[in-house]
Amino acid sequence: MNHEDQSSRYYYPVEGRTDGAIVGAVAFIAIIVVPALAYAAWHALMSWISALFS
Repeated sequence: MNHEDQSSRYYYPVEGRTDGAIVGAVAFIAIIVVPALAYAAWHALMSWISALFS
């Protein structure tokens, strides 16, 4: 049994798991941040409009 074969067998799944974790973290942050920004933008717009008409 060759040592390089054994090390390469364990190298690729770890790399794939890391890539998936990065994509998952970005997706999780986007799911949290996008609605929060939409909420903040909506309230800023509504307060600006209400200030115009008051």
